[in-house]
Amino acid sequence: MKILLVAHAFPRRHGDLAGAFLLALARGQQSLGHDVLVVAPHDAGLPLEDVVDGVRVRRYRYAGDNEETLAYRGTMADQVLRSWSGRRRLLRFIFAARRATRRAVREFAPDIIHVHWWFPGGLSVWPRLSKRIPYVVTSHGTDLFLVDRAPAAAWLAGPIFRDAAEVTVISSPLVARAERLGTPHSRITVVPMPIDRAVATEVERPLRTPLARDVLLFVGRLVERKGAAFAIEALAELVRAGRRIRLVIVGEGPEREALVVLADGLGVGDRVELTGELSPAEVRARYAAGGIFVMPAVTDWKGEQEGFGMVIVEAMAYGLPVVASRSGGIPDIIRDGENGLLVPERDVAALAGAVTRLLDDESLATRLATAARDDVRHRFAPARIATAFDTVYRRATRRPA
Repeated sequence: MKILLVAHAFPRRHGDLAGAFLLALARGQQSLGHDVLVVAPHDAGLPLEDVVDGVRVRRYRYAGDNEETLAYRGTMADQVLRSWSGRRRLLRFIFAARRATRRAVREFAPDIIHVHWWFPGGLSVWPRLSKRIPYVVTSHGTDLFLVDRAPAAAWLAGPIFRDAAEVTVISSPLVARAERLGTPHSRITVVPMPIDRAVATEVERPLRTPLARDVLLFVGRLVERKGAAFAIEALAELVRAGRRIRLVIVGEGPEREALVVLADGLGVGDRVELTGELSPAEVRARYAAGGIFVMPAVTDWKGEQEGFGMVIVEAMAYGLPVVASRSGGIPDIIRDGENGLLVPERDVAALAGAVTRLLDDESLATRLATAARDDVRHRFAPARIATAFDTVYRRATRRPA
């Protein structure tokens, strides 16, 4: 089968984190014998035709080097909302993506188009191409939350979802949102994105013990929705209770300075390490160093929640016991008391209490970590995700396995 993958983020080179799960998805389909071509936006210094880790990529330009900032060097929504120049760039972006997708259809002749994020990706295929080639739309959460923030967006999103041969979402809470846009339940499948193969191999290594050491680990973009501030507040509670513990925050984002101020104000600035953005190998090294993984995600001021939580699955693969919020798609991953611990959103005392349980009960930490690794092996392994998407593609094209 020939699969055309359309997305507004895809790794620009080996080791790039932007859309890394899409690279894993493309490689998974190739391992099943499918031919994959990716259409993605250009960024400064990149060739228009490329191969990234064995996957062919065709990139399109929508502005000069200094203005191609929507996809990789900033937040698309923020730039579009902030200025008219950002809105003009978005229009050029959409038309360039449509032209590039039509060209790829002519030259590659795909059997199916897989679009990631209905906005802006869905506009690359709808309405003209949608009548000729079946397409699958995958929502990663933020694009469906956009409909909540801008109800007029439902007018645009509805036809894209209704015309899709199949729709996939990365977690079960997103199913109802896709249904509200007119997608029949029978055409919606919950399929998470695959983890990197290097991470997946960790589940085959012996589990390291003891597990719960004197470090908390947070990995994620430093935005309100990820909840890093609550990890700092929980750390302060633990320190006040006499615990010798520190917090490592891996990631970058607009909240960085505010997090530094918060840590200093709570008297734990010397116990918080903000690493900034790290390479995939460096992030894996942080997982391998061990500790307790915390993801105190929240519903942010825009109403957005964590769609899934890929970093949680990565931490599980490395044998880290996990404490996370009962928010968004996280309960799809963590079953409280079985493979991790869940706490209410914004409940610092509950977060600190769950960490304390793991610090004080090594057998509990080991049991949760062992079950978590089994889950990664059986539920989130790249081969399983590849097979799940293969089934979706075959339904969309009505092809037998």
